[in-house]
Amino acid sequence: MRLALQYGAWAIGLWLNLRVISALMRGSYREYPFVFAYVLSLLASTVVEIGLQAAPQTVQDGYYWIDEVVLDVLVFCLVVAFIRQAARDSKQTTIARYWLFPGAVAICAVLLAVHRGSRMSMNARMTLISLYLNICWVILDLALWSLLVTARRPDRRLMLLSGGLGLQLTGAVMGQVLRRRSHGLVFTGTLLEVTTGLLCLYIWWRALRTQPARARSLA
Repeated sequence: MRLALQYGAWAIGLWLNLRVISALMRGSYREYPFVFAYVLSLLASTVVEIGLQAAPQTVQDGYYWIDEVVLDVLVFCLVVAFIRQAARDSKQTTIARYWLFPGAVAICAVLLAVHRGSRMSMNARMTLISLYLNICWVILDLALWSLLVTARRPDRRLMLLSGGLGLQLTGAVMGQVLRRRSHGLVFTGTLLEVTTGLLCLYIWWRALRTQPARARSLA
């Protein structure tokens, strides 16, 4: 049952990933380069993950955390790019440029310092770091939404992109918390994380499949 769900999730994820890439290739990749970089990296990581199913567990674990680090960096770049884009039409430009980014970095630094000397396995430490990073990205995404709501000319496409990302990040946080709380909730947490990730790709595809009104008017 779980194996069927895993392969089903891979199949749906690859299909949605290719749809998002196809939509971006129509020209939106110039406006959203980090979205393009993220979906390309996600596609490559999924293909490699499928190919490593027969590899030793140590190899799979090592690849998993390398992949997580790369995707976490790209998510941060995504949120920063979205905030900068939203700040152009917002009344809170100063706050976005001078407080949000240092604040997020400071939160990450404090959380990492708290557990620096603790005796934990590599997997447990990396899981905790990933959880804290996702919490920080969720906070930044909420700040992004506050900028979009107060914008003079709200960007509907950017709202959908940031909303999809926020859904994925929230699902990742909730999934990690469930897996840490109880061994019996590992499957539920993983299912929640995978489902919100797929929903994010679907929302992105819907947001990018059509040109924004201002782009159509210039065509």
